[in-house]
Order: sequence, then structure tokens, then C-alpha cells
Amino acid sequence: MLAGMDVRYDLGDDHRFVGTLCPDMKLTPERPDPDVVTGVTRSADLLREGRGLLLDLVDRAEVRDAAAAWTGRVNTVTARTDRVDVDALLIRPDGCVAWALPTGQDLDATTLVRAPGTWFGQPA
Repeated sequence: MLAGMDVRYDLGDDHRFVGTLCPDMKLTPERPDPDVVTGVTRSADLLREGRGLLLDLVDRAEVRDAAAAWTGRVNTVTARTDRVDVDALLIRPDGCVAWALPTGQDLDATTLVRAPGTWFGQPA
């Protein structure tokens, strides 16, 4: 096991990914942010810019819409992956998952808006 990979910070959400380092996932970009390199095929590569990342893994427009006010600080990318346990992730620049939407769960927009507000400040 890699040192530090099993650390989990209490960020006030009980989803098993929240507060952990985002697992590196192979991605097939479908709706990349125009400001993000479109040839990226790994989640770790998307974090190299030092910005937050909203990773929409099943093309849920309501997820992207709820976080749209943070587009100046958070890149949004829609991509497919082999993971079937999560629909979307908000990832801090340090790779820590700040919010997760479990597969098939209804979006609680209040919770999603709270997470980028906490980590990236008030919307522009």
C-alpha cells in the first residue's frame, strides 16, 4: 500500500470517497471543458492545472448546472469510466474528493453548491 493513500479526512459527508484522495481513473472524455486539454485520459492528469475538478461520469446536466457558477475556479469534464459506484465527483486541487454523487442518486443541489462554496469561495 502507498503511504497516505488510506487517509480519510472528515469533510462532513459519509460517502466513502469524500475526504480521500481521488483514485486515478482511466477516462473517455465526452464533454470536456474547452479550457481543459481534451486528449487527457486519466483523472490525475486533469488535476495538473491546480484547479478544482467537477468530474461528471454519466453526463448529468443537473450536476454541471448546479456547479456552473464556479467555472472560473473549477474545471468541469464529462467523461466515461469503468467505475459504476459514483456518478460525479468534486475534487480539490490537492486530489482530495470534496463531494460525491452515488450512482443513480437524486442530486441534492444544496449539498453540491455547499461543497464548491466551502473549497473555492463564493461564486463569481
